[in-house]
Amino acid sequence: MDELLQKIAEFFKVLSDPTRLDILDFLKDGSRTSEQIQNELNKSQSTISQQLKTLIDSELITSEKKGIMNYYSIKFDYVFKILNFIKPFVINLQKEKVKKLAELDIRDTLL
Repeated sequence: MDELLQKIAEFFKVLSDPTRLDILDFLKDGSRTSEQIQNELNKSQSTISQQLKTLIDSELITSEKKGIMNYYSIKFDYVFKILNFIKPFVINLQKEKVKKLAELDIRDTLL
């Protein structure tokens, strides 16, 4: 696999975690502390810390110290363009699955 494809795969791997997606979505409206993120997502401090580290390491978010608190914010909002582009695709895939399941259910009841 060439290096660019490897980087793309790593990028999507970061986006494949629901908690990280929730964090990104929560940060869409502005900077937040880890405590605010933890309270909003109802997750443990260790879970949030681990996911924040992954997002920082992947350069999707930044951390800025203000007083004794670290504030996390989106580094590049292009990630939302990518997610908004993918959403209709995922919705259509789900619709196709439901349609196929419904067809199978109809066939099963007729047999």
